[in-house]
Amino acid sequence: MRIANLRVLFVDHSKVFRSVWERMVLHAGHEPLIATDGLSGLEILQNQAIDFICVSLSLPDIDGIRFTRQVRTLPRSREIPIVLLTSAQDNATRKRAFEAGVTDICPKTGIEDLFYRASRMAVHDNQVLSGRVLYVEDSKTVTKVMTRLLEGMGLEVDHYVSAAEAFNHFDVQRHDLVISDILVEGDMSGIALVGELRKQHPDKIRTPILAMSGMDDAIRRVELFRLGINDFITKPVIFEEAASRIRNLIVQKQLFDQVQQQRIQLYEMAMTDPLTGLYNRNSLAEFASKISSAANRHDMDLSVIVIDLDHFKEVNDSHGHLVGDQVLASVGASLLSACRQEDFAVRFGGEEMLLILPHCSLNDAADRAEQLRERIARLKPAGIPISASLGVAAKPPGRAIELQQLIRIADQAVYEAKASGRNQVVVHDTGPKADTDKRCSSAA
Repeated sequence: MRIANLRVLFVDHSKVFRSVWERMVLHAGHEPLIATDGLSGLEILQNQAIDFICVSLSLPDIDGIRFTRQVRTLPRSREIPIVLLTSAQDNATRKRAFEAGVTDICPKTGIEDLFYRASRMAVHDNQVLSGRVLYVEDSKTVTKVMTRLLEGMGLEVDHYVSAAEAFNHFDVQRHDLVISDILVEGDMSGIALVGELRKQHPDKIRTPILAMSGMDDAIRRVELFRLGINDFITKPVIFEEAASRIRNLIVQKQLFDQVQQQRIQLYEMAMTDPLTGLYNRNSLAEFASKISSAANRHDMDLSVIVIDLDHFKEVNDSHGHLVGDQVLASVGASLLSACRQEDFAVRFGGEEMLLILPHCSLNDAADRAEQLRERIARLKPAGIPISASLGVAAKPPGRAIELQQLIRIADQAVYEAKASGRNQVVVHDTGPKADTDKRCSSAA
């Protein structure tokens, strides 16, 4: 959405109040136009386009209610929001104000709150939207009118005469709003379309539906709301009403989408190491019990590989931490590219990384570890030759074991690889011969 700059007319006899209002309008990035009395305000309206009016009830010449009544007779002024400033609490004054065409009534006290309300009211009608509408209508005349309205609001329109065809082309990722007449040509009615859409997409905020009908039947409207529509418009359509209802639904939907996307991004930030792109230890704590529980419950293969870069401290000391970060990022990207969909690659700490391999036997994990060792040796990030020591462990068939225990066994294998000269893979078998069965592969 893009919000245009507004031209705000303020009509008040108080010099102090006019000055405060002018500063606030300018600070918000809008253009203030100031009038000291009602007749001056009307003259401005006749000569300039105005987006919003704020007028005091008490003026030196005509009062704010009479001013409003005259504004509503001017061309292009019927839709301008008008806020009347008064501390009067009597219903008679309020009734006369609303009958004259006032949009809202506010006291002069609390000018900041008043300005916020006024700005929201004016901005609302000056929003330029973006989005796509699925529109179902079999009347060519109504279609032409509504399409012009929707496109004028900045929206793209996918129009269908048939509800069944519209249903087949609906895409929850592309369409921000569904607008349908309830009586359209074909085997599927607009009412049936609402029912089918709600069956597949029950979230009313994620998939808003606006129903239209020339039949002003209260019982039918209740049925439609029970089926899951968000709003209803009676034909013939009043442009201002339709635009406001459409805008409300799309803005609400898009704001919800933004919040959901921000939640996803925050979750990813909390669970992902920003340097390597791997999961972090927070995510390991969340996933560990689920992974080991599934493997133990169904007696599935589960292996882990711990990877520790050799002489990484020397890389940082000799080339600086920025180059060290390049090395870590390069290794992280290499690990991710080697992962299957079900694998979990984790930055375990510092230069130590972890690969969790569901449905992977000890022998297969050992082969993958050797492939990773060779891949890392070929990387040469920032032109620096690097190597890694890797430890491998796996859940023994027919026996339950916790993931943390497997990680400790693989970590011990890494220490042995380091002690044996680095740049090699050490495999620890956790089966019956766990104390004696160790395998090792290294660079030639």
